[in-house]
Amino acid sequence: MKKIILSALNTRHTHSALALGYLKAYYEQFNDSTAVKIVEYDLNQTNETIISSLISEKPEILAFSVYIWSVERILTIADAIKTAFPKTLIILGGPEVSYNSEELMILNPSIDYIIRGEGEVTFNELVGQIVAGNLHAKVRGVTARTVSGVTAYEDRPLIENLDEIPCPIRSGAYVPKHSFIFYEASRGCPSKCAYCLSSVQGPVRNHSMARVKADLDMFFESSLSQIRFADRTFNCDPERAVEIIEYILKHNRKNINFHFEIQADFLSDEIINLLSKGPDGMFHLEIGVQSTNPRALDAVNRSYDLDVLREKVSLLRSKTACHLHLDVLGGLEHDSFKDFCKSYDDVYNLKPHDIQVSLVKVLRGTPLEKKQANKTFFAMNRPPYTILRTDWLLPNEAMLIQDIGKLTEGIVNSMRYNQALESLTKLVFNGSASSLLIEMVKFWRKEKIQFFNFTPENTAKNLTNFVHTLALPENSQKRITSLITHELRMCQKIQGPDLFIGIDFGEKQKKYEYRVSAGIRGYWYERHPTNAQNEWPAIVAYKFERDLSAVPSIEILNLSDEELFVLMLVQNRTSIDRGAEVWHKYRPEWPLPQIEKVIEKMIENELIYSSGNH
Repeated sequence: MKKIILSALNTRHTHSALALGYLKAYYEQFNDSTAVKIVEYDLNQTNETIISSLISEKPEILAFSVYIWSVERILTIADAIKTAFPKTLIILGGPEVSYNSEELMILNPSIDYIIRGEGEVTFNELVGQIVAGNLHAKVRGVTARTVSGVTAYEDRPLIENLDEIPCPIRSGAYVPKHSFIFYEASRGCPSKCAYCLSSVQGPVRNHSMARVKADLDMFFESSLSQIRFADRTFNCDPERAVEIIEYILKHNRKNINFHFEIQADFLSDEIINLLSKGPDGMFHLEIGVQSTNPRALDAVNRSYDLDVLREKVSLLRSKTACHLHLDVLGGLEHDSFKDFCKSYDDVYNLKPHDIQVSLVKVLRGTPLEKKQANKTFFAMNRPPYTILRTDWLLPNEAMLIQDIGKLTEGIVNSMRYNQALESLTKLVFNGSASSLLIEMVKFWRKEKIQFFNFTPENTAKNLTNFVHTLALPENSQKRITSLITHELRMCQKIQGPDLFIGIDFGEKQKKYEYRVSAGIRGYWYERHPTNAQNEWPAIVAYKFERDLSAVPSIEILNLSDEELFVLMLVQNRTSIDRGAEVWHKYRPEWPLPQIEKVIEKMIENELIYSSGNH
């Protein structure tokens, strides 16, 4: 029995390679189940670590699933394994090696075989021939190294009945390492977008509904928290989508999250109504808007009615609790930087929960790759094949789009500073979020701020410094910086320090008869963060949670000016006898409140307490 290792290099340690599970599950239908072992790694691990691990496995057949992010490292690792074990046969498969297999093998002599396209049947047949000693069998879908050189055998037809492939989780071939998995209910895509490999991978083929429902039943009984459907357009068959969503709503008692990629412009009202029945957190929808420039969309064989898309996304936002993730691409043909900015603003104004911005990549085997000969766009020759300039986009504009994407991911998508960003967009940038992001990128670059490490505290500091560079009226500037600090506090698990001292409360008393109740804290702001009419320093009171849960739950207390004032007196341990003096600093034009009565009311409402009673 030969020792067969299936391996992949995942983008992060929380991911698992579903493709390996399908290969193993299909192979084990016909062969000894102990023969194949899955060994996965991630990009954070060094080549040295991975090579050492694979050498310890002593594989006789080593097969890698290869993607755009892993191809160069896998070629290096494969070469090292071949050096250590010259008789080990190395197989590559996956989208990154399926369309230039002969060239790749000529340049990389350590590779013995490449499986092109859909791999389950081909892997099973190829390994079967190898185990039988037929190293030079002509297996369809394989490019092989032979005595006469490199030979690409004829393509293998697609699997017509996907139910022939066992569910890798049910069979035990694929064991989820974490709380989420990728899942295929179908393969193929009805769209023919020129930049996407799905456009050349054949028609849509579905698992039977009986199979899908059986798999869903298994997930409902598991400890998984998220199922990410890998289907390219989940709602391309509306009736099928309805049946799946209805089944999830009926049986998903644990509120497992389901992630679908959809095309919003032909989303039916029936599907929207069904999605509206799902509780918060059950459905996550990814929508590829890409561009709102019709000419750019036409150039990549993608089209939709923008007005209909706006309507459908607005309905999803207003009627459902779905988490909405919208994609925008830069670097499309006929798409200038100005066009990109309009697309970004169009998407931003739809108010999704996430916006993903990226530059187009010219993937191997796509129609877009063939169009490179026109020399109207120019991409990196090596992975990730990112377009860096076009006849419509300058290189510096491409890099600006890239950095806008980083700030969008780190700041906009965090949703921590929504109100501050909205205020800046309206006050300074005439409602254009892209204009705001452009200026933020310039500031980040000028100040040499790294485009990562977007902690709440770092982001608040950088945004505040950015606001100070803008030509804003003093009152507006103070209100927005106060708003940034307020939004920071709303996402902190613990009470932070006061960043602004409003008035002097005088010397703290060593012995003091009152205390602020646990979790309650008042803060000074230069301007009230949420009241644009307020043009003087203000106090805001918060009630912080005490159990430090993963998602902070912080309440803004609705207190009167008198109560806020007394809260600060007690918090600062200021003598009550000095209350009148301090009040006239706080609100000189207002009559003095009856401080003792305010204290009694606050004790009754458990905002403060008498230290003698505790």
